[in-house]
Amino acid sequence: MVRRSKSMERTIKEGNEYLQRMEQVDRARQRNQNGQKRQRELRGAQEQKKQKESPKKIVQQKQVQVKREKQEKQQKKTKDDLKKQSQISISKSSRKIEKKTPIQLQKGQKNDLIKQNVQTQLQPEKRKSNNEMEVEKKTEKIVAKKQEMKIEKSIPKPQQQQQQQPKQGPRKTKSNISAASDANQPSIGMVDCVFVVDTTGSMDVYLERTTDAVEMLVERIKQQSKNEQVSVRFGLVCYRDHPPQELTYVTELHDLCSNREILKAIQKSDCSGGGDGAEAVLDGLNVAAQQISWRDSSKIPSLRYIFHICDQPPHGKEFGGYSELWDQTGCPCGLKPDQIIHRINMRQIHYRLIKADPTRLEKFADYFRGKVVNYDEVTLENGVADGMEIKISDMVIRELCPDILLD
Repeated sequence: MVRRSKSMERTIKEGNEYLQRMEQVDRARQRNQNGQKRQRELRGAQEQKKQKESPKKIVQQKQVQVKREKQEKQQKKTKDDLKKQSQISISKSSRKIEKKTPIQLQKGQKNDLIKQNVQTQLQPEKRKSNNEMEVEKKTEKIVAKKQEMKIEKSIPKPQQQQQQQPKQGPRKTKSNISAASDANQPSIGMVDCVFVVDTTGSMDVYLERTTDAVEMLVERIKQQSKNEQVSVRFGLVCYRDHPPQELTYVTELHDLCSNREILKAIQKSDCSGGGDGAEAVLDGLNVAAQQISWRDSSKIPSLRYIFHICDQPPHGKEFGGYSELWDQTGCPCGLKPDQIIHRINMRQIHYRLIKADPTRLEKFADYFRGKVVNYDEVTLENGVADGMEIKISDMVIRELCPDILLD
C-alpha cells in the first residue's frame, strides 16, 4: 500500500474542486448561449411581425394625413369665402347708401329751389286783379309746404342708415343641429343640459341602457320645467378615440336644441371602434365645456349641467386605463385633467358621472370627486339612473327658484 502524504491529498482535493468549477462555468456558458439564441429568435419573430404590421400602420397614417389635409383645405376655403362675402356685402351696402343719400341742402338753398319751382309753375300771362293775386299767394304757400315735405322725406336719417347696414361675422359654433334661440325665454330662468356619451365599441352592450337613461332624464327635466315655467335646452357630445386607434371621429357635437331634436340625435348614434381600453374622455369634456353655446346668465338666472355616460377612463396611468400608445404620456391631444376641471368650475357647470362599469372608473371618479366643485355620480342600472332621477327632479325648485320653497 502506497501511503499518501498530506500535501498529496490537498493537491488532489484542489484538483477535484477546480474540475467542478470548470464544469459549472461550462454549464453557465451553455445556458447563456441558449438564452442569447432564444432572445435572437424572439427578436427575429418580433421584427417579422413589425414588418407585417408596418404597411397597415403606414396605410392608416396616410389615410389620417389625407383626411387632415382635406379638412385644412375646406377650412381655408370657408374662411376665404366668408371674407369675400363680407367684402361684397360691405361694398353693396355702401353703394346703396350712396344712391339713397342725396346732397343735404341748407335752408337758403331750399328756399331758392322752392321759389324757382313756384315761379316756373305759376307764370302769369296777363295782369290780374287783387282777388286773383291773393288766391295765387295762397296757392304758392301750399305748394311750397308740399315741396318742403318731399325734400325732408327724401333725406335719410342717420339711424336709418345704420339699420340698412348688414350684420357681419359668421357663427362660431358648428353643429349638426341648429342652436337654440333665446327669443321666447320665460321670466324665471333657464337650464342647459348636455349629455357627454362614450360611443366606442365597448359601450355597445350599454347602448340601450344609455338611450333609455337619456330619454328618462329629458322627460323628467322637461316636466319639471313646464311646472315651474323654466326654459330647458339639451345638447349632445359623442366621443371615441384618437387615430390610429380610431379613424371615424374623435368628438361629434350637437349644440343646444329642443328635447325632440336631442332624442332623435341619441337614437341615431351607434357604438363602434375605440382600439385600446382608454378613450378620448378629456376631449369630449373639453368640447362640452368650451364649444357648447351656453346661454348667458347675466340677465336671467341659469343652471348648466353635464351628464357624462361612459365605461372607460381617459388615457394616463393615474386613471388605470389600458393604452397601447399613450399610457405614459396621457391624452395625445395634450389636454390635462386639471385644465378640464378648471373650465368646468369656472363656467359653474354641474358635473354628473353616470358609470356604466364602476370597477374601471374608480380612479377616475376619485380624481374628479375631489376637485370638481359641484360633483355627483351614479351607476347605470337596468336602463334607469335611479339615484340621478331624484336629484334632477328637484334641481329646478331647489337651486333655481329658492323663493318658491320659502313661500
